[in-house]
Amino acid sequence: MTNKPRQKGTSGEREILRLLAIDGLVRTPASSLVDLARPGGNPVIKVLATRPDHGQWLFTIDLPTFKWLVASLDDHDFEHRLDIEVKRYKKFAQHTIFESKFGSKV
Repeated sequence: MTNKPRQKGTSGEREILRLLAIDGLVRTPASSLVDLARPGGNPVIKVLATRPDHGQWLFTIDLPTFKWLVASLDDHDFEHRLDIEVKRYKKFAQHTIFESKFGSKV
């Protein structure tokens, strides 16, 4: 029987797949660096998806990826609003997780 943390992770992966419904996005083998992936070229969009129990999903991306995404919107002449809340603390759990998975290159 699967242990509780692994079971929660697996159900989270399935939920993200269902919610995003992105063509080609699949669960990866347990030995992979990430849980979900879609094959493709560059740039690679690295995302950390987190959610507390019964809370909302939040997606964390690094600054170069964010700038690329916003520039991509501008390339398509989308009128869009952008709201950003800024918080600074000595340490964030999301930063530790993101940097352990993808490294800190900003």
